[in-house]
Amino acid sequence: MQRNKWIRTAATVALVVSAASACGASGEPASAKGTPVPSPTAAPPEKVAPQHPAPGKKAPVLEQIKYDLETRVLSMGGAVPKPTSSTCDTKEVGGDKPQTFTCIVKYMGVDVPFRVETKGGFILMQYTATPTKGGVLTAEGMRARAWKQYGMYGGKAARSLRCDKAPEVQLVPIDKPSGYRCYVGEGGLKGDYDAIVTANGMRLT
Repeated sequence: MQRNKWIRTAATVALVVSAASACGASGEPASAKGTPVPSPTAAPPEKVAPQHPAPGKKAPVLEQIKYDLETRVLSMGGAVPKPTSSTCDTKEVGGDKPQTFTCIVKYMGVDVPFRVETKGGFILMQYTATPTKGGVLTAEGMRARAWKQYGMYGGKAARSLRCDKAPEVQLVPIDKPSGYRCYVGEGGLKGDYDAIVTANGMRLT
């Protein structure tokens, strides 16, 4: 899955961002798998963003890349509002020559590395950022996603909603079943749903 995004800098440089993206025993009924997902005490934020200020329009291109990568990692983790930080093994991005470098986003104690490749250009600069060791899955984010998809409407789905017990945070493969599921035990949405982390977020399917 790919996502394109345009960022404008002070020099009218535009960046195109392209993303590269303990189940329960199968014999158990969904109503007996995992642990119950309670109603959240607060609604998840509508907009995912790092807790530190966003770089301004005149900020260096590299700072904008780092901020966007942190935003993507937050989305992978289910928008759990925890601090993020990032470092890259280059000090500057720009000019007409292609560059390849590594950036690492730190989130909840886990390092999420990306390989970043730019094509160069003074007017338009395109880059791709690919997670190299997987995406981040959080137990809290998985439960929040499950509630948003299946629990917020109430009824049987909400009462029977459960998720596998997962570590607080871990790296999992991108665009593949993570090994953890959520379950709806009753109603029209009854079923088992794999938690899948993509290069830009998380879904249950």
